[in-house]
Amino acid sequence: MHATTAPSDRYLSFKGIDVDGQCQRMMARIGSHTDGLDDPFWRYFFQRRAATRGMRCDDLLLLASFVNPIRELFEDQGDDTGLAWLDQLENECF
Repeated sequence: MHATTAPSDRYLSFKGIDVDGQCQRMMARIGSHTDGLDDPFWRYFFQRRAATRGMRCDDLLLLASFVNPIRELFEDQGDDTGLAWLDQLENECF
């Protein structure tokens, strides 16, 4: 009889990680950089977050879906703290 290995479980537990808190502070950070901007992308981003009809994204999905524009925003703003938070969120939650 051959030993078989179970397929690896790609799910990573969030036990012990404040995912909601990390997402909330990230959304606040993004908002602080985009408040008052007339930018179609960021308008769309926040519309998806607040949608009451059609597709609405929770914060974790929204952040994971738009990592590159978020990173670019923080880089353009010289926001090293935001970049560090984004890296942490990517490593622990995406």
